[in-house]
Amino acid sequence: MLTLLLVETFLTLPISIKMVNQKNGLESGLKKKGLRNDLVIATKYSLPGKVHSPNFGGNSRVSMMKNIEQSLKRLRTTFIDVFYLHVWDYTTPPEEIMRGLNDLVSAGKVHYLGVSDTPAWRVAQMNTLARERGWAEFVCYQGKYHLGERDVERDIIPMCKELGLGFVSWGIVGQGKFTGKYRKGQETKNKDEGRKWINMSEKDYAIAEVVYQISDEVKRSPSQVCIAWMFAQPNNFPLIGVRTMEQFEDNLNGMSLKLTDEQISRINAVATIDLGFPYTFVGSSIETCMVNNGIGIIDTKNSFHIE
Repeated sequence: MLTLLLVETFLTLPISIKMVNQKNGLESGLKKKGLRNDLVIATKYSLPGKVHSPNFGGNSRVSMMKNIEQSLKRLRTTFIDVFYLHVWDYTTPPEEIMRGLNDLVSAGKVHYLGVSDTPAWRVAQMNTLARERGWAEFVCYQGKYHLGERDVERDIIPMCKELGLGFVSWGIVGQGKFTGKYRKGQETKNKDEGRKWINMSEKDYAIAEVVYQISDEVKRSPSQVCIAWMFAQPNNFPLIGVRTMEQFEDNLNGMSLKLTDEQISRINAVATIDLGFPYTFVGSSIETCMVNNGIGIIDTKNSFHIE
């Protein structure tokens, strides 16, 4: 059975409209159809809901409590399945955040905690703090991840692997860059005002062309090829964002597409990432550590010696 993730921001999606009578609220609409326990409902807090009001923005306990109460009221539900810290505010003490989130879990208003758009070192610090004090920890991280931007592979995804967090990727088709709308040398007739700020780099065009080639080979849409690549990445749970039922169904079909190793290699050859220091110096695995720089050799017994 498919578990459908409904994010509060996107409750106007066609799939939601069919299931939810918004006048009566999410809880009453789902109760009538017996669907509430089959769904995972997520929402976030951090961004200000009211301009120039510090009580409705940031990561503070005040903002946290006000936002969860507003979300429960808007959704007319008694609990949130996954409650995200939306973005790190560079201000609130980690102890205040994790204690407040733990209180929400203890009160039954939240089942699980998530975090997004926050540096890996800060997430590791907060989860370590929570573990030491017996508080609820973050169980997932949500971050921007697509063929044109693989930055999360530097530290965030390795952190998730080591700490046992699931990784939820957003922006998985590059905000439309790799869906067939953009081809080099061709004018893009984009009527979507929200996408007019998108700029295609030479690398983006190169990635898009490979995606289009594979799309023709497998007789699937470019979006489905992007989604299939995302599902081929370990510990990755793509989050789809759509405006129409047609897009929704197309994205779901991408889950059934299995790319070959050769096709994945072709995509990776153009969708490259510079891991930066220290990985470019020491390597990114035991097989590559220090060897490429001629400093030493790590043998299969994990011993290190200088040559």
